[in-house]
Amino acid sequence: MSLELITALYFIVLFIFLFMGLPVAFGLGGTAVLFAMILEPRALLSVPSAFYSTPWNSVLVTVPLFLFMGSLIRFSGVAEAAYDAVYKLIGHIHGGLAMGTVQVCTVFAAVTGITPPATTTMGQIAYPSMVRYNYDRSIAIGSIAAGGALGALIPPSVPFIFYGLLAKVSIGDLFMAGVVPGLMLATFYVIYIGVRCRIQPHLGPALPADQKFTRQEKFLAVFSIWPFALLIAIVLGVIWGGIATPAEAAAFGATGAFLINLAYGRLTREVLVDSLVSTIKLSGMGLWILIGATIYLNVFNSMGSQDLLTNLVLSMPGGGTGILLMMMLIILVLGMVMDDWAIILLCTPLFIPIIDELGIDKLWFGALFIVNIQIAYLTPPFGFVLFWIKGVLPSDVSMGDVYNSVGPFVVIQIFGLLLVFLFPAIATWLPYALK
Repeated sequence: MSLELITALYFIVLFIFLFMGLPVAFGLGGTAVLFAMILEPRALLSVPSAFYSTPWNSVLVTVPLFLFMGSLIRFSGVAEAAYDAVYKLIGHIHGGLAMGTVQVCTVFAAVTGITPPATTTMGQIAYPSMVRYNYDRSIAIGSIAAGGALGALIPPSVPFIFYGLLAKVSIGDLFMAGVVPGLMLATFYVIYIGVRCRIQPHLGPALPADQKFTRQEKFLAVFSIWPFALLIAIVLGVIWGGIATPAEAAAFGATGAFLINLAYGRLTREVLVDSLVSTIKLSGMGLWILIGATIYLNVFNSMGSQDLLTNLVLSMPGGGTGILLMMMLIILVLGMVMDDWAIILLCTPLFIPIIDELGIDKLWFGALFIVNIQIAYLTPPFGFVLFWIKGVLPSDVSMGDVYNSVGPFVVIQIFGLLLVFLFPAIATWLPYALK
């Protein structure tokens, strides 16, 4: 059997396992073990090595710490306080509540590093409020979904941590590379909502004229979120300034979130247990996928398939630009059927040797990768954000309503990806400038 056919079967069998419903980690590891037993028994030695060496990577310490920080922040009341602030500041303009929802999700992303907290929390807080003021369902749901997806891009982003670990790129630099693209997309969402609601006022009615707030009320509403703003500034600032490693900053962030909950009287036994359990589940899932991907890629390399893939891709027409576009298309398609962590852990080791051969900046490629990943959150049929938000919305909201609401925002995301592709400085300017 030729190496080309073996390589093709290696990917086909994996996707068969995944479509059968096998967990991603077991699909990756199971495929690798099956092919190693048949074709390359010596590669089975990589299985115990993956279990022993993978969990001890120091970079992985940041994952549970940032997850724990995000879990605690979810209960701290920051979403309620921030939404109250935007309600009082811009609720009087058409689409103001939806624009404010995107802004709150952006703040939430900066203190959690993942997408579920912002999506589920704002689905429970913002959606009922917007419906009460007769907002169109598509604008209400779309703003929550698009804003929630920013958690993959705005630091401290857990997907960036996994990419940096595998691509051997500075986590601090990657965090900085996500700032401008993330804020750019958030701005695009706000502009789209504002323009559309100005043209079609019935989609996002302004608050009633009798609901006016004094300057003092507005100031106090904004001031109430200062502990969270300070926590974000310190956690990201010490990384960017080279004062602390990402792991140390993550430890500080988790401690800060713990103290904020304690100061606000929200640190109950139930909150602590829920946060710990959530952190353990998500960390465990990521670690299992990483172990499975390590085994899968070790066997892939042992069979000589990585060299074959690299040479095949490099020989394609279109040069570096064509190869990059093909990679982005692969990531986009995979995002429709796989979760984000699995895509990162599977594709990064496959793509990085090709990126190195082409001499492409891995920092820029990482930004493109994660911008693409957050598009995957909103693309059916497997978009994670779509299912998370459906789980917290009222029963009268169908899955079709959710799918229809995100269409314009996916177009904006693709436009944002194109801009980062055409103008790399959008991602690379800040990290290089701070250096």
